[in-house]
Amino acid sequence: MLLILVFIAFSAIISCSESSESTDNVTNSGSGLSTTNSNCPTKTCPDFKTQAEAQAAYNSNPKCYKKLDHDGNGKACESLK
Repeated sequence: MLLILVFIAFSAIISCSESSESTDNVTNSGSGLSTTNSNCPTKTCPDFKTQAEAQAAYNSNPKCYKKLDHDGNGKACESLK
């Protein structure tokens, strides 16, 4: 339980901004390559040990962690226990 609380506190400190749902596309003028910038973490369900841990991350910023809720029901990584 303490681990979850620490994780929630840590997530709140490093969570991305609400406006980060959109990403900025940047084209390098010399190469013509296009890259996407985002300050949202790229974590997926396998990055978490438990569903509760994934849920805490999702709850800290659902827009950033939308990949954790595949069916859109508000429950992150339902396959984890």
